[in-house]
Amino acid sequence: MKIKLNHILAAIVVVLLALCWASVRRPMHFADQRKQREAEVIQRLTEIRKAEKSYRQRFGIYAGSFRQLIGSGLLADSLRYVPYSRGQEFELSASVHTGKSGAAVPVMECGAPYDAYLQGLDENSIRELTEGANGRGEYPGMKFGDITTPNDNAGNWE
Repeated sequence: MKIKLNHILAAIVVVLLALCWASVRRPMHFADQRKQREAEVIQRLTEIRKAEKSYRQRFGIYAGSFRQLIGSGLLADSLRYVPYSRGQEFELSASVHTGKSGAAVPVMECGAPYDAYLQGLDENSIRELTEGANGRGEYPGMKFGDITTPNDNAGNWE
């Protein structure tokens, strides 16, 4: 009987160790996956930014849709999709901002929210990231440009 009790206690210890290891590993796995996925998102955002700059040089304004960028031969069709998002497109918008001097300044914004490119990872971690960014008044994801204020199309990762 004493031997069986020791085996049961040993099994409980092993299960508890496994649970502890998993609880420590989960945030590390999320951080690793987030870093990898954000690198891919940044790569696509950089390509989209280049296409938008070329579009503005050619037409004097930014493209407000991927159809315009793709149709003008400045962007490959596949680059409009957010990696790991199961087919979601980047959020893209363009407008004209009137400056203090009254001059019209074209502006644009392109981004991917956390819940698009972190899909399939820990939902609580994604929710915390999103709520934190919203609480700070920041875009909840990766983006460049700003539709309300000219910022020379800076990325929030730079």
